[in-house]
Amino acid sequence: MSRLGQGDLCFRNYRVGTVWVSCVAADVALQPRIGLSAGCQVQDLSATEEFPEGVAGFTIAALGGQLRWRSQNGPVVGDLSIPKDLQYLRSTNHPHEHTFTICCDVPHHVLSRLESERGGVSPVFWMDLAGSWALNGSIQPIYQDPWRFEVPADMWLTFLAASGYEDFDAVEIRRVLREGGDLQRAVDYLNAARKLVSSEPSKAVGICRLLVEAVERTLEDQGYGKIADHLTSCTDERRGKQYWRILSCVKQLAGLNHHDFGQSSIFSRPEALALVRVCEALLLMVGDLTPAPRAGSG
Repeated sequence: MSRLGQGDLCFRNYRVGTVWVSCVAADVALQPRIGLSAGCQVQDLSATEEFPEGVAGFTIAALGGQLRWRSQNGPVVGDLSIPKDLQYLRSTNHPHEHTFTICCDVPHHVLSRLESERGGVSPVFWMDLAGSWALNGSIQPIYQDPWRFEVPADMWLTFLAASGYEDFDAVEIRRVLREGGDLQRAVDYLNAARKLVSSEPSKAVGICRLLVEAVERTLEDQGYGKIADHLTSCTDERRGKQYWRILSCVKQLAGLNHHDFGQSSIFSRPEALALVRVCEALLLMVGDLTPAPRAGSG
């Protein structure tokens, strides 16, 4: 597997190994956790002026560090959790590649900041590791400069989707989003739009129009008439009118993808996310306000 980035492991001033990252994926946790598929190899130190007989059989006694954003001195994203079995990795004369996973828990608010600063490009991180070697009962520091790795955009978007990042902003997943019911078609459009917010925001916006139209058709099929009349009957004339205006504005904005005087509009991720959230809230409201289908409705 190709490497996203790598750095040297040094014993005193001598390079004795390499550590690298080859993939980024979501690890299992109750909050977003970056799982870094990593590897390293450590080899015995050949004879030098300082060590005429060379150095053999040293092991990694401890290894830890921090994940940094954009530069080696950039803000810390989180602490790195290194598997314990790496501590038993021993140098050999014929280096063997040892693979493992490095984990970094990233709170939702930190991940949101990364996304706002990423600007749609491939994210760049720096691995800032520190640790120690064990050799003949003594401890020696591991000298390791921070090193850079870049995550391909498609790999990062896959991580975001798998980590549940796009679902976090829904404060409460109520009945209409869990089960859909009679509004399942609209819920399907909502889920499709949410998946495209980061990767294809303009398409996500376009789906919002289909969502509103699906709600309109469902209500009409169930005998509730026009959505404006239904919202008025559920609230009052003034509120129903304003809710309908919000839905109309969503449709008009989403329609700019196709009807902007012959030119397609390019929507940014923040715009798409705002419209998707509006649709989500309105869908929740309509689902909670609408009683079971009327008997005899088509």
